[in-house]
Amino acid sequence: MYIESIHIKEFRIFKDLEIRFQPPENGENVNNVIAGVNGCGKTTLLETFFEYFQDNLSDSVQIKITDIPPNIEDPRLIFIPANLNFVYKPTSQFNTNYQFLNLIDENILGKTEAYIREYILSIERESHIANPKERTSLAISQFNKPFINTKLLTTLHDLDKNRFNRPVFKNIKGDLVTIDQLSDGEKQLYGRVVALIMLEPRNSMILIDEPEISLHPAWQQEIMKIYANIGKNNQFIIATHSPQIIANTPYKNLILLTQKNNRIIPVYPQHPPSGVDVNSILTEIMGADNRPKKLDALYQQYREFVENAQETSLEAQKIKAQILQQESANSIFMQEMDFLIALREEL
Repeated sequence: MYIESIHIKEFRIFKDLEIRFQPPENGENVNNVIAGVNGCGKTTLLETFFEYFQDNLSDSVQIKITDIPPNIEDPRLIFIPANLNFVYKPTSQFNTNYQFLNLIDENILGKTEAYIREYILSIERESHIANPKERTSLAISQFNKPFINTKLLTTLHDLDKNRFNRPVFKNIKGDLVTIDQLSDGEKQLYGRVVALIMLEPRNSMILIDEPEISLHPAWQQEIMKIYANIGKNNQFIIATHSPQIIANTPYKNLILLTQKNNRIIPVYPQHPPSGVDVNSILTEIMGADNRPKKLDALYQQYREFVENAQETSLEAQKIKAQILQQESANSIFMQEMDFLIALREEL
């Protein structure tokens, strides 16, 4: 089951908006990444999907979905919002009963901890290794495996037998910590990923708002690869501000929301950006300046002095000094200016 398109006649900030989405293929998960400037309705769009299936907004919203074959596993609609509650509350068990609508919000850390414990214990029970420590080590390695490339500084270490098998993590200093003692980024990463794994999604639509929140850029580069390996034949619809996530998304899977004539409209890139570096993504896709406007003005002024062979003047030196307060003398711009000066002197 997947969403082919949505048409919003008039709802919240949207009016006469139609967006189409990429489907999963050959059982593989697919990412649809929605980007755009603030205020263009990325989060509102995800909320609209959830509210449509929850409250039936058929008068103002039309969603075209694929037909569900009779032999398909039960699909889900899963929404992971940006503002999750990370107040820890112990949980002894979690509900695994099927339901179509799933909002990941309530007591995410407690449920994550309970799932990790049950995951490790189930792997241990299924193992034929005689040594109990080796069984536990194998189970923990399997849990940590999806997170290896994220360069996390804290990984699952063991189950604390003195605290009813509560999962404990080891940080870079070698200290043992519980899930509620993790950093904000680690809570986000473990909480969101494990919450999704718990639902075992197949043939499902998964909405994730700002998966990059509190994550180091290195983690942002890997997070969508982790999601891509959860379940099969799932359609992810992601709203993000992260250049790292955008850079790791095929351009055909990008949907850019922008404002035109007081309306929100979608733009589908017809070719890749000129580069996948942060500056190219910021300027070409997200519409942001890749450097401060004040620095751009200083560049322009200093360039004029160089082009007029006046770079040694007092005013030019003052501007150069201001530039060097923000970047090194070996920056790309300063190297370009040095090249122009050297070229002129050779002529």
